[in-house]
Order: sequence, then structure tokens, then C-alpha cells
Amino acid sequence: MSRFFSLLKGITGRITTRMVIIVSLSMMITAGLGYLKLYQATATNSSIRIDRAARAAAALFSEKLDAEFTAISDDEGRPLAIRLKGGDTATALTFRDEHDALLAEIGKINQGAANLFRLNADTGGFDRFATTFRKPDGSMPPPMSISPGHPAYANLIENRPHLGEVPVMGRMRLAYLTPIQSAGGAIAGALAVDVGWVDDLTVARNELRTQIIITTGLILLLVATFGVINMGRELKPLRRLAHYADDLAAETVSGEVPYKDRDDEVGVLAQGLERVVALQNRLAHLAYTDTLTGLGNRSRYLADLEAALNQSLLGERGWVLAHFDIDKFKQVNDAYGQAAGDRLLALVAARLSEAAGPGARVSRLAADQFALLISVENAAASGHRVEKALSRALEAPFVLAATEVHLTSSIGLIRLGRDAAGADEAHRNAGLALRRARAQGGDHIVVFSPEMNDALQDQLRMERMLREAIEKQEIELYFQPQIEPATNQLAGVEALARWTHPVEGPISPGVFIPVAETTGQIVDLGTLVLDMACAQAAKWRQAGFDFKHISVNVSPVQLWQTNFVRTLKSALKRHKVPGRDICIEITESVFVDNSERRIASALASIRALGVALALDDFGTGYSSLGYLNRLPFDQLKVDRSFVTNIDTDVRKQKVMRGIVELGHGLGFSIVVEGTETRQEVDMVETMGCDAVQGFYHARPAPALLIPDAVARIERAALDKKAISA
Repeated sequence: MSRFFSLLKGITGRITTRMVIIVSLSMMITAGLGYLKLYQATATNSSIRIDRAARAAAALFSEKLDAEFTAISDDEGRPLAIRLKGGDTATALTFRDEHDALLAEIGKINQGAANLFRLNADTGGFDRFATTFRKPDGSMPPPMSISPGHPAYANLIENRPHLGEVPVMGRMRLAYLTPIQSAGGAIAGALAVDVGWVDDLTVARNELRTQIIITTGLILLLVATFGVINMGRELKPLRRLAHYADDLAAETVSGEVPYKDRDDEVGVLAQGLERVVALQNRLAHLAYTDTLTGLGNRSRYLADLEAALNQSLLGERGWVLAHFDIDKFKQVNDAYGQAAGDRLLALVAARLSEAAGPGARVSRLAADQFALLISVENAAASGHRVEKALSRALEAPFVLAATEVHLTSSIGLIRLGRDAAGADEAHRNAGLALRRARAQGGDHIVVFSPEMNDALQDQLRMERMLREAIEKQEIELYFQPQIEPATNQLAGVEALARWTHPVEGPISPGVFIPVAETTGQIVDLGTLVLDMACAQAAKWRQAGFDFKHISVNVSPVQLWQTNFVRTLKSALKRHKVPGRDICIEITESVFVDNSERRIASALASIRALGVALALDDFGTGYSSLGYLNRLPFDQLKVDRSFVTNIDTDVRKQKVMRGIVELGHGLGFSIVVEGTETRQEVDMVETMGCDAVQGFYHARPAPALLIPDAVARIERAALDKKAISA
């Protein structure tokens, strides 16, 4: 039964309903026409019968009582009245046996009833005085009158015949009432004849109506049942194809498309669905396959990760997720070209698939980054096996372009179900582990731990705080003097960014500067520091303090912004500061991945503004003598690692002398950072350094304190000379 009702809800039900409606309308129209014809025929026959009955009654009445009455008819012979020839109407219209016999004969001829009425002058009604009606015992029925309200009264009182239905004993009869007139033509009574009960006259019509309803219902039931069964059978292939299409959409389809061998419309539909299946398979291959390596792509990886995570959470199967990255792959591309790099990626993909073992799901996420989902029986115990297998994947060298290439990798591992509750979290945590492996210099495998996420959250929190600090200008500048060791005179000051958070308090530059560089906020931070340094230079000039110049550190990221020179020029112009008041310090990392021509062009644009240039942290990076000889630097700042304990370290003394001689030979002034003791200051002074910067003379301080600090340093030098003298 449920299947039957389910069929009614679909195409079967709709087609069957339409078919039933069409059949119903057809039958209703046909039956209605037939019923109308029968109704018309019944009405016509009834009209003919009552007309004949009235004619016969009037003729018989005037014939039998021709001495007293005469019939008056219209041109077509219909009786209009029966008129008394003479005498008293009261006498003529009084019950007599001959009246009773006459009415009985009229009733017999007409197969109906007949009645005689006399006008009652007192009541105005027509009282019956003779009738063919009898009680069951044969006695006369009770008297009755045609009074106002009776259907025939209005016509009779107006001396007109009446044809229509009249009430008799609680039922309706079709009657013809002919007025009986006095000799003078006044209404005196009536002769009424009828042809039976009205419902008896229409019994055939009623029976036909009942038969039509019953027959129509049976036919509709048969049509509906046949339609449901037959249409359900015919549409069964369509339902099966629809289920197949649903499975196809859900990617759970199995087997071939059914009914594709049929030669009707169902077969055409099945063949079209088969083409859709083939197209979907091709699209799925394109959508989920990395064309370079043949592995799954990022979309395939995300789908596999979701499925593997569900299995892990349900305890059905254990999985380990590994994010795999080739160390320094860019160097391979640079050395051998992109085609060779692509070939190498394909070889690495093959190695990884073999190392991961059967059942593993290996995907390529980005250029040289892969993801591996490896099934394990016991994730805790098998994690070490996975680490070992992956670490060995790149042990053997790769033969590439007639040479051997040795690779190392950074790998981040997590155990699904334990280290992540969702696919996004699993992907993120594996990425965190990979980032930690890279940070350790590469060639490492790092297993995720919750502390990594905590560190990430701390970093994100620091990013938000720093962004707000830059927007609200919570950053302030401290300045550290650079002192000429021979004279203790000021050589310049360096601007250093300091941040005091309203809640967290002072935050070290060693914390927020790396965050700024990592997130790109170093550009906004550097722009703010540069503007503040120019503003302070203007204030000191106005106050008469000769600060020589302010050195400002500029990150390589900021330096390579296309608008950096415009930003620098705008700051100088806004605060009306000449270029000589500012010295831009850049580190040796600026030489990484940049051509000498590009570097020279950028530095020349800065020098064109009159701004000095200093190479910061000299000796710790990538600079070469060729760069130093050709690039327009004014100053070399020697890193503090060369100064610490230089008074007791002979090797450092030799290195420092070489740096000073080299710098002076190229026309640079030498500034030594990190001088914290008198011995260190004296040592670099004897080597000919031009300026020192460190805690020995002064710690970084707000701008308001710098003039007094410089004055104190100069007084100390004078006092020392006075004592020596």
C-alpha cells in the first residue's frame, strides 16, 4: 500500500490524475448531454400529457353536462374556461353523483386525478366539493381549499387557467386548472386535472442520474487503478535511472548504467546518463589530479583528509598526516631550470608514494610541498615507522641533467583523531609542525604538539596588538648616541623603536620586530619610525641641539616598496628636514635575491635626496668586497659580535683591524656597535674606529634626555683630560 501511495506522489500520480480528470470531464459532458435530453424529453412529455388531460377534461365536462356548461378554448384548442350557460352557479356547482361519475371518468382517461372547486364568496377561496381522491377505506378525503398563497390562486382569481405544480397531501402534482365562469363570465370555480405526482413523472430521470454517478465512479476507479499500475510499471526504469543519478551525484555509484540497450526513450536517457558518467570521470580526474606528478591535488587531499579524519574519530582506522617540503628547492630551479625542477618533483612524488606504502594517499599541495595520509594500525607506535620511512625517501641522490642532486626535506607530522578534531585544524596543525621543522634549518621531522598552537596563538595575538599599536601610534622612539672615541664628541644618534603596551607593558624589539617582518607590518612600522625621526630632527634643530644625524633602520621589505623613496622624500619635506640629517641603515640581507643593478638604483635614489647610507651589522651576512667597492655607502656599522671581549681576544683584534683598514680604504667611516666596557672602547679607538655606540657611553633613552646625556659624556671627557693634565 505504501508503494502504491509513493507512486501517486510522482509522475505516475500526476499522469493518472490528468487522465482521470480528462475521463471525468468526458463522461460528465456525455452524461450531462444525455441527462439534459432526458430532462427535456420528460418535460415535453409531461407538458403534452397535462395539455391532453386538460383538453380531454374540458371537452368531457362540456359534453356530459352540455345542458349546463360550454368549453371556451383558444385558437390552438387549449381550454381557457368552462362557462355556465345559465342558471345559478351555486346550484350548478354543488356536489351531485353525476359530478362524481364525471370526475372518475376524467381521471381514468387521464390516468390521474380530477377535482371540482367552487368560489367561496365569504373566504375568497376555492373550496373543493368533488374529487377522485379517496381514503384507504374508500371514504372522501377531508375538505381542502385553494386560498391565497396557493400556486394556482392568483391565476384563478384573475379568471385565467393555471398550468404547473401544485401541492397535494404534502407532495407536488402536475396539474391544469381551468376556470369555471358564471353565465356572465365571472369566476365561479375551477376544474382541476393532473397527471400524477411530479417525482413519479421524473423517476426515470432520477434513476438515470443515479446510474450515471455510480457508473462514472466505477469507471474512474478502474481508470485510476489501471493508470497507477500501468504507469508505475512503465516508469520503473526512470525511477531506477533517477536513483542511479542520485548515487552518481553522491559519488557512491557502482556498476554500469542500466537500460542503455533499450531502443526507446528510456534507452536514449540511459545512454545520455552514460555519457554524463564518462564526463564526470574525466572531470573528476582533472579536478582531483595534479597533472605534473599524477598525485592527488589539493582538492583530492582535502576530501581524503575529511574521510580519514572521520575514520580516526570513529575508531575505525588510524591515520597519520604528514606535510612534506623539499628544502631549498628554489635553488634547484635556479641552477637547472624549471623543466628540470618539474622532472625532479615527479621523481620525488614517485619516491614518496613508494615510501608511504600501499593504501596511503599522497597529494601535491603546492610547488614542492606534499601531503601524505598514511594508515597505521596503532598511530602512537607506528608514528616512528612513518618518520623513518619518510626520512629515507630522499636519502638516495636523484639523477638529473647528467648530474646527481641530493635533497633534504622538512616534515611535519600529526596523528589524526588525537591532534585534531576537524579537517581544517588537522591541516593547520600539520602546517605548524612543518613550519617548526623549517625553522630548525630543514632536514628535520617535527611531530605536532599543543605548544606549537599556543605559540601560534601568541603570535597572532601579538600581530593584532602590534597592528593596533601602529594605528594608535603607541610606538615611541628612543635614541642612542654614537660617540667619537678620540674626542668623546657626538657623531650622531640612532633611532630605536620602543613599544609599551597599555596592558602588557614594555615589549622587547626582539619580540615585535620579527613579528612585524613576518606579517609585513614592518612597512607601516618603518614608515611611522621614519616620520617620527624626521619630526624629532626638526625639533632638535629648532632647539639648537646639534645631533649631527639620526640613523634609521630600514627593513629590506620596506626598502623594496615601490613608494619608499617617495615616502622618505615626503617625510623630509613635511618636517622641513634636510637630507643630511638622516642616515638610512640597511642590513646585508638586502643583497639576497637582488641584482647589484637593482640595489645600486635604489641606493642612488636615496642618496639623491642628500640622505647618508650605512651598512648595518657588517660582517654577519652576505656582503662582498665587490658590492662595497661599487655601492654608495657612507658608513659601515660593525656588529657587536666582533667587539665583545675584544680587549682580550687577539683574533677579534686582527679581524677588527682588517675591517677598519678595509672600510677606510673604501672611504667609509666605521661605527662599532655594542661597546660596553672602557677596555673595549679604548681598544677600538686605538684601531682607528670613527665612532662607538653602546652601553658604556649611554643606553637608549627618550629624545628629551639625549641632550643632557651627550653633555654628560662630553663633560666626562673634559674631566678626564683635566685629571690627566
